[in-house]
Amino acid sequence: MNKISLSTAVLGICVFLALGSTPFVRAIEIGDVTGQVLSTDIHAYVNGAVIPSLNVNGYTAVAAEDLREYGFDVAWVPQERKIVIRYSGKKEVHPLPIQKTTRLLGTKLADILNTDITAYYGDHQIPSINIGGKTVIKLNDLSAFGSILWSEKEREITFTPSADDAGWFTANPLVVRERGIVKVDDIMIGDPQITWNGEAVGQTIDDLPMLDVSWIAGMLGYKTKEMEDGSLLVENGANGFILREGDNHADLIWFGTTVGKVEVWKEPVKRDGKWLLREPELKDLFGYESVWSPETHMENITYRKFIVEDHGLKQLVDNYNYIVRVDEFLQGTSDLPFIDLEKETDGQMAHAPVVAGGMADAVEGGPKYRQDTSIKLELGTNRMQLRLTQGKRILFDTPYVVELPLRELAAILDQNTSFSSGDSTRLLNVTPEKSYQETSSSDMTFSGTVDRINGTGLTFRMERQEGDGYVQEGDPVSAPFEGDRFTAKVMLPDQLGMYRLTAFSWVTNPKGSFQMPVAYWYIQKTDHAK
Repeated sequence: MNKISLSTAVLGICVFLALGSTPFVRAIEIGDVTGQVLSTDIHAYVNGAVIPSLNVNGYTAVAAEDLREYGFDVAWVPQERKIVIRYSGKKEVHPLPIQKTTRLLGTKLADILNTDITAYYGDHQIPSINIGGKTVIKLNDLSAFGSILWSEKEREITFTPSADDAGWFTANPLVVRERGIVKVDDIMIGDPQITWNGEAVGQTIDDLPMLDVSWIAGMLGYKTKEMEDGSLLVENGANGFILREGDNHADLIWFGTTVGKVEVWKEPVKRDGKWLLREPELKDLFGYESVWSPETHMENITYRKFIVEDHGLKQLVDNYNYIVRVDEFLQGTSDLPFIDLEKETDGQMAHAPVVAGGMADAVEGGPKYRQDTSIKLELGTNRMQLRLTQGKRILFDTPYVVELPLRELAAILDQNTSFSSGDSTRLLNVTPEKSYQETSSSDMTFSGTVDRINGTGLTFRMERQEGDGYVQEGDPVSAPFEGDRFTAKVMLPDQLGMYRLTAFSWVTNPKGSFQMPVAYWYIQKTDHAK
């Protein structure tokens, strides 16, 4: 009997298994780990300033968002799941702080995740990865857009970009662009049938025109899905809503997450397996325009496709007035997108009181419209929510935090908005320029220049801090205008502690006159001996 060695037998089995079966290879999905981030001793420089960097598979990489502080324009476009980097050479560089580490070289810091977000430098797509929720790019992949220098001796890599000022560069945080329209014309509003091109697309129920939700959703580029709980999900990958039979509320959706609830005048109904909703409710939820002719009973729908570019909402500021501006590149619309800015106060969200805007200044290549809104911040941490909507359609939605440090606070209250409470004096500059001051003196002098003068001068009022609030201290001090200047000598109390000095200007409008704060100073009264 022939003998077969164990190694030969095992080899034969392995060959048989290899030939007789197909190994299963799972496709890489979004969020799958594809590598590791390691600690590095390499220093990265962009535009001559050091920038936080990572070791990604042996290459030096930086967060795309960080480039905003190094003179770049970086826009996040949620509807297209992409981030766009451009450099014009016109923005100042404000380097980020570099965190020192004592970790050993090559220590794992984080996982590299697969992402569906694409990155572009101008119009050119570049490789990108996801690390900790941030889009990260390798500096070497930017070599086509400037110069890359490597110093082995210094362990430094430097990227110097080439300027390209083609196109519009906004100084504002948000841009809305129109990316085409969808028209659905000649919808016959009949009773009981509503038809389009001979196809039944809805019914008139109790004299109310109700469209087939799935039909109009499909026409506008949305998908519908009936969920296990019996609700209907309508979404296009970015925004959407959820309907429930017999419920006169709809949930608003932003990238798969419920971010709000709105009321509908009449709840949806199901007839013959189709979801029907009153046409004006659909107009609001989809954010389209419509025109109905009482003579022909025909309705025409125009749906405008919008994208929003997030160029970086300010999260560290030096002024009480927090202003958000939106540049809008629109072909023409009866209703401009609405800005809803909120700030959390005592556990409740407070809305910015006014949204204003209109035609932007005529600049070649610039926006057609510009809107802004503002809200007063508190010192310290402010929790914010910003939403852009067209009707009830969500175009942009983000929660974020804004920090207002006392020692960074500017004295002048920023009034540079497109809306006004009336005619008031505007402060151009003041001394002291910074709001926070420390002194052991018995008095301080405050001065400055003004324009658009209203009234005869400013009024200064002193308050003393007590607990979390302030109480009046002493009498008001008048500072008459002398041409375009003012000067006020304010006596300080002997008691040590924190004081707030507020400068008021008269405001005049058709309803009357009142005083409004235009500048703040926080004065820490200290001991002479210290």
